[in-house]
Amino acid sequence: MNIKLSDHFTYQKLLLFAAPTIGTVMIAITYDVIDGYFVSNYIGKTAFAAVNLIYPFQLLLSIVGYMFGTGGSALIASTLGNHEPERANQLFTMIIKTALYLGIALAVVGFIFLPDIAVLIGATPDIMFYGLPYGRTLFLFLPVMIVGYAFQSILITAEKPQLGLYLSLANMFSNLIFDYLFIVAFDWGMVGAAAATGIGACLNGIIPWVYFSRPNSSSLQFQPYKLELQPLLAACSNGMSEMVDDMSYSLIFVFYNIQLLRFLGEDGVAAFGVVIFIEGIFAAVFTGLALEANSVVGYHFGAKNFTELKSLLKKGIVLNLAFGLLMFFTARWTASYIAELYVGYDTAVCTLAEHALSVFAFAFIFQGFNVYASAYFTGLNNGKISGIIALMRSFVIQTLAIFGLPLFMGAEGLWISQATAEFLSVFLAAGLLYRYRKDYCGERLK
Repeated sequence: MNIKLSDHFTYQKLLLFAAPTIGTVMIAITYDVIDGYFVSNYIGKTAFAAVNLIYPFQLLLSIVGYMFGTGGSALIASTLGNHEPERANQLFTMIIKTALYLGIALAVVGFIFLPDIAVLIGATPDIMFYGLPYGRTLFLFLPVMIVGYAFQSILITAEKPQLGLYLSLANMFSNLIFDYLFIVAFDWGMVGAAAATGIGACLNGIIPWVYFSRPNSSSLQFQPYKLELQPLLAACSNGMSEMVDDMSYSLIFVFYNIQLLRFLGEDGVAAFGVVIFIEGIFAAVFTGLALEANSVVGYHFGAKNFTELKSLLKKGIVLNLAFGLLMFFTARWTASYIAELYVGYDTAVCTLAEHALSVFAFAFIFQGFNVYASAYFTGLNNGKISGIIALMRSFVIQTLAIFGLPLFMGAEGLWISQATAEFLSVFLAAGLLYRYRKDYCGERLK
């Protein structure tokens, strides 16, 4: 089925159009899952804890690509909806190339300051031994990772989500093969794990770059451009919510690790690593629907099709709540199997990971609703409100829970922190959707 941004979206079309992106996100998460499996089972639980402690800092910088991608895709889609294809191509080129230049600068910063950051977040000497080679190797690939993250959203606007899926599949198999070769066969340890991830990431950044550099069947192609700060800042501002959301997750990982080292030691960090790897896979559906909303909502907002905007909101909420319940029950049912797969060699860590995932599963029920609400406002080019939802749910409320709940519940409070944040954020997101209903009902323009 050939689905266009301009189409009327039924539930079936929403799922079909989002399916490649959901698959792309889910497969992208498996890169970390694969790394985690090989590191945990072939290098050890301390190395696995090191990945979980160091990786958030690298992620903190790489997700700048999401800011360019989500904010840029909404702006480009709105421009296409306003029937300005040449202008859309100029904006597209400017956004992608700016992402690359910034990625180079951030790679240098990350490589230099990684040891200081590791000490700041409480890394022990053993964790530093494993974590620094892993992190510094990853930073060599950071610029192309950032560009790949940006392309992930823009491929939807270009009506080529299938290309993103194919690239992710190739990336996954590349990562699997090189993880085995570098870690198991060649015994390169943490450098091998990071190199395997980086080589795979090159596919997501380089192949779309080549594709859009040449004549193609999509609505986008690189064109000569002049640097314009206003639209670039507008795209970054609009995409800030998604970047804040992902950046908050990175900082939240740091806060979790600090508290886990305090209450449970390295076993707690390793158990949390299992939870986070699996959470990413389960939440891929929510992320895929949100990325779809950026482009589809952006297009219909530019075209002033308010009937479709209301329909997209209703259908998006229904789908996310339904998938949220499905993910909750699935996570609870599979918790023991997942823990055994990752840390079955250590009974204490395995038991802890199983319990943590079972409790953490409550977060899935409302997570999709909150993520979609934030993405919906991004599609409306209202980055401020989108950012408020993202910042409150993924950082402010959860930070308070991480440091507050353990005072009353001990380590158990850490496992329920995200569920608490998602539940409270529902009221904020629903209230803002009601408060700004005129933006998608069209009454302000009458």
